[in-house]
Amino acid sequence: MDPEEAARSLATIRQTQVKAVRSQPWFPAWYGVGVGLFVTGVQFVTEPGTPVPVTVITSVLLCAGLGALIAAFVRTRTMTTHRSLMRADAIAVFAVWLLLSIGICFAVAFRLSAAEVAYARTYAGLVMTAFQLVTGPLVGRWVSVLLARGIENR
Repeated sequence: MDPEEAARSLATIRQTQVKAVRSQPWFPAWYGVGVGLFVTGVQFVTEPGTPVPVTVITSVLLCAGLGALIAAFVRTRTMTTHRSLMRADAIAVFAVWLLLSIGICFAVAFRLSAAEVAYARTYAGLVMTAFQLVTGPLVGRWVSVLLARGIENR
């Protein structure tokens, strides 16, 4: 194989990689929402006034649900990005989104708690989960686009 042929083959491989990375979000939205619901459930079972039987049963269900969520995530991932392709800007986008989610949860929890709303943390968890539901697909795609650009620029 001559150098020109090798360069064409490498370019074709990179185009295929870019297409594959762009074809699916970096993380599925359902996974972020599932984790958000798990956090909301933990908030609920730790709220003052939650009956002990409800706390115990819900805690067991939450742990089983989180295990099933992780198992489904592992089984359904058809492609993962190798760490050599990870970019600082892609990680930064995800980190900012995650920190914003957490910040929203804290802000709503403190605000509702100050207003003496019962189950304030649970409502805050639901708001965070809704935020992740609405914005997660966009963030997952954005990260995929950044990762694909990294492949194109190699």
